[in-house]
Amino acid sequence: MDLEGCRELARQLSGKPSISSLSLRQRWELIEIMKEKGARIYNMPLSKILGPQKGSHTVAPTSPQDAYAAHLDYWNKRFPRPRAGFASNEQLAWIQTLWELDFDDGRRGRGLRGFVFRQTRHLEEGPVSDLAFLKNQHILAVLLPLKKKAKQRLAATVPTSKEIKR
Repeated sequence: MDLEGCRELARQLSGKPSISSLSLRQRWELIEIMKEKGARIYNMPLSKILGPQKGSHTVAPTSPQDAYAAHLDYWNKRFPRPRAGFASNEQLAWIQTLWELDFDDGRRGRGLRGFVFRQTRHLEEGPVSDLAFLKNQHILAVLLPLKKKAKQRLAATVPTSKEIKR
């Protein structure tokens, strides 16, 4: 399937011909459809982040806590023991969850790996392009912009005192 075929599937799921505009649930549905059509998926197995099975269909996380727990479970299975000098499993799950919920800017070809690369390229022992290789000295460079974006989103959704009085 070419890119235009993927965009057409995205249009059917969300009404928009943009893959980056899909919600986490819609992305999961798109990937499931693509798998049925024979696509090979090379990212982290969705079963690791999508939570419990319900019947024959996997159910996507319904809350940020579920997404975090699923990511943490994945990293704990991948790295069962602490790794000296590297980001903890909790930090990796936190970064991954914040990215998915608040920061995915939709720039084609520049997902989380690209973001991590850009944030660490000028640091000591950088650049890093995979979360598994994120070291302690890289954590703040990656996590702070994600936390800032999450705070901006939260501030935009919380009504001000003037709006409450209306």
